[in-house]
Formats: sequence, C-alpha cells, structure tokens
Amino acid sequence: MKKTSPPAPQEQIHFDGPAGVPVYLVDQDAFKSKCVEFLEKFNLEYVHSVWADEHELEISLNDETPVVGGTYLALCIIDPPGKTVNAIKVKGFLDTVKGEGASRGIFITTGYFTNEAINLIEDEPVELVNVVSFVAYLKKFGIYH
Repeated sequence: MKKTSPPAPQEQIHFDGPAGVPVYLVDQDAFKSKCVEFLEKFNLEYVHSVWADEHELEISLNDETPVVGGTYLALCIIDPPGKTVNAIKVKGFLDTVKGEGASRGIFITTGYFTNEAINLIEDEPVELVNVVSFVAYLKKFGIYH
C-alpha cells in the first residue's frame, strides 16, 4: 500500500454558539443581500437572480469594463448538505459558465469545497469562495455586519 499524505485540511470557521453566527449565513434573504453586496465590491453590476431551490441562488452580473468586462455568473449556496460542496456541483457550475459564454463564474458557499472540487477549477474561469474566505472578504470590505 502506497503511503500518501492526507490533503491539508481547509481552514475552519467557528462562532461563539448559534447567537454568534451572522444572520446572512443562515437566512436566505439576508444571504442573497450579502452575496450581491459582496459581488458589487468587485465592480460587478447586479442584473437579476433566481433561487433554483431553497439552498441555491443563481445571480447574473455585468462588468462594464471595456475589453475585459462581460457577463459574470455567481452561484451562492447557503447551508450545503454536510456543509460541503462537491466536485459534481462545481463541474455543473463550470459547464454553465462556459455554456452561457460568461467571462467568469463565482461560487460562494456558507460551507466548504471538497479537495476534488478545488482541484477541478484549476486554470478555469471560476473562483471558489468558501465560508472562511467569504467572511474574511466581508470584514476586509467593511460589510461584515
């Protein structure tokens, strides 16, 4: 049997009990508002969004920057099963981004991505934002609360 090192664990986030968890990590409407606010910090203009189901929000955005701009798609998943988004879900989103001719895709979740999912998007036009990165960005942009 080959000895291989286990993959490095992803950084985890911890809150002081349920009361310490920001409402936008558990409430659909607050999550949608925070995702749009976050995406607009990248000079992306909100076009429209639709809840595919109770966990998945699809957002269409525009970047008006000449030459490098274009359509951006975001998939925002609140409370994924087992707090994890797998490679199948990421591959489906990647296919949608390419199929719709979007410039980039941004995948935000209140959970984590599997290592397989992270490896899948290497050199692809998709950014993965897990709960740790999402909260860090919100704090950096001054929109955490």
